[in-house]
Amino acid sequence: MIIKGASRAAPAQLARHLQRRDTNEQVHILELQSPAPDLGEAFRDWQTLVEGTRGFKGLYHANIDPAAHYAMTPEQWQRAVEVLEKELGLEGQPRAVVKHQKHGREHIHVVWARTDIDAMVLRPDGQNYQAHERASQKLEMEFGH
Repeated sequence: MIIKGASRAAPAQLARHLQRRDTNEQVHILELQSPAPDLGEAFRDWQTLVEGTRGFKGLYHANIDPAAHYAMTPEQWQRAVEVLEKELGLEGQPRAVVKHQKHGREHIHVVWARTDIDAMVLRPDGQNYQAHERASQKLEMEFGH
């Protein structure tokens, strides 16, 4: 299982990318933890929160991509999001989950708001490569991949 991700800004561009049907055979928004009606507005709202901090990149975007020969159940996708969220220290942050099917393979994208509104600070994004690796190893063991 390959997990990649990074902090970013540009909420409108990210929302367009995640909803592209010309490069994906299927696009399904599985989860949107926001009162906003769509990804574009939710991401814009989340990025706006960063103005109350000293940061710039208010979103964290990750991609979870299992090996081609492993089909994932809805419960496994949910578990993958939860494990990665914990490893990244983004628990309790609003998130969106989008599943793509491209060339017959499924993968998901997860976007979190990084701004902790109680403390008005950005959740740290350092050591994210190691967090991705830990999550990937845990999930592969748990799912028998």
